[in-house]
Amino acid sequence: MNGKQNPIELLVMCVVMVLLSILGVIGGLSTRLIGSLDGLLIIAVCLTMALIFGILLLVLAKEQGWLGKRGTDGAVAPTATATK
Repeated sequence: MNGKQNPIELLVMCVVMVLLSILGVIGGLSTRLIGSLDGLLIIAVCLTMALIFGILLLVLAKEQGWLGKRGTDGAVAPTATATK
């Protein structure tokens, strides 16, 4: 991202694409297209789209700080060790 995009817009686009892809897989399975080559290709394309936009969604959430714990400097806090 170059900083000019609104992260909420990207979030909405990714969620919409993932939902449409999941609906495509459900539609392909419910109409018994799995037995034909066309059905297999439709399901494969929908799964690929869901995977691509799902990964993009996770990367966006990680960059915005919505996922994972980060310290103030981004480093992992040292653990306390007991000495005798």
